[in-house]
Amino acid sequence: MQPINREEFAAGVRWWQTKTKWPNDFHNDAYGVLAAQNPDGEFLDDWWPDFGRRLTSWKALRPHSPADVKVRLVANRDSLASAWHQACAPVRDMDISSVTWEQVRVFAEVVARLKPTKSGSPVFQSKFCHFLLPRIFPVFDRAAVGGFRTYEIYFNRVKCMWGATHADLQAELIADLARLVEENGQSRLYDGFPVATKITELALIGRRHA
Repeated sequence: MQPINREEFAAGVRWWQTKTKWPNDFHNDAYGVLAAQNPDGEFLDDWWPDFGRRLTSWKALRPHSPADVKVRLVANRDSLASAWHQACAPVRDMDISSVTWEQVRVFAEVVARLKPTKSGSPVFQSKFCHFLLPRIFPVFDRAAVGGFRTYEIYFNRVKCMWGATHADLQAELIADLARLVEENGQSRLYDGFPVATKITELALIGRRHA
C-alpha cells in the first residue's frame, strides 16, 4: 500500500480550501459538538433531529428526507443499539489504526439498512458512522476521493494508507493540520479530532485532484 506523502496532503488541503464550501477548520468545531451529542448506543427520538439535520447538511440523505430515514431508524433501533454495544463501545477510545473492519462491520451493516440504495453507495453509511466515531470510521465523498464500490473497501484503504505512513511523517502531518486549524481561528486542534482518518482523506483527495 502506497503511504501518504506531503505533496498529496498539501494538494488535498488546497482542494478542500478552494474547491469546496467546507469549513477551513476541517470540521474541528463540529467534532466537539458531535462528541457531546453522541448517544452511546441509545438512539432515541430526541437524539435524531439534530443528527438528521447534520446528515442533511452533509448531503447524506438525498433523495430521502429525515422523516423517511427515521422510520427505518425506529424499525432497526434495537439492532442498531445491539450492534453498537457489541462492535463500537469496546473500541470507542481507539482509532482506525487499532481497529479492523471485522470488529465494526456489524454496526456499519445495520446503519446501511437505514438508507438502502440501488448503487450501494457508502456515502450515508460512512457519514452516519463518522459522526458517531470519527476516529474509527472515515468519511466518504465520491467527488472528493473517487469511487469505491463498498465502504469496507474504503475503510481498509484508509487504514492501510495510514498504517503504511512512517510514524515521523504521521507526527509531522498532525502538526501541520493543527497549525492549519489554528490559522483559521481555532485555538487548538480538538483533543478528539480524527487525525488519522482526516489526514488520509486529505491525502486521497490530493491523490485524485493533484
